[in-house]
Amino acid sequence: MIVLTKKLVFHMPAGHAVRNITSDIQQVVEESGVQNGQITVQAGRSVCVITTLEYEPGCIYDLEQALKKIAPQKAFYEHSKRWNDDNGHAHVRSAIMGPSETFVIMNGALCVEPWQQIIFCDYCPNDHPQWEVFTSVIGE
Repeated sequence: MIVLTKKLVFHMPAGHAVRNITSDIQQVVEESGVQNGQITVQAGRSVCVITTLEYEPGCIYDLEQALKKIAPQKAFYEHSKRWNDDNGHAHVRSAIMGPSETFVIMNGALCVEPWQQIIFCDYCPNDHPQWEVFTSVIGE
């Protein structure tokens, strides 16, 4: 059995940002040498999300519009009141969408369809230009 854990670092613009990390995750799979198994991908902060989406401007816009209805940035959040950091909405979005996903690896490749990309979402309005994503591959 092979196990590989790896930290990836991404530089993101300030504010809300969405990034396609599919090729980065596939590269970790290839580096591991695992042909059949799984990889878990986890955001390194509580205001970020790992999910799948067709990575194109319309879907990205639609996701943001839906999240604005569910957890609007300008709403009142006890968390923001307590810490005075205006990121309560980011924590709620992360809790709803989830900070991690696990993907099947078959024949050395991620099992995602052509229109399904792995995306990293940063919903923190504060300037944090560097984000960490943790990966763990296990298999044979």
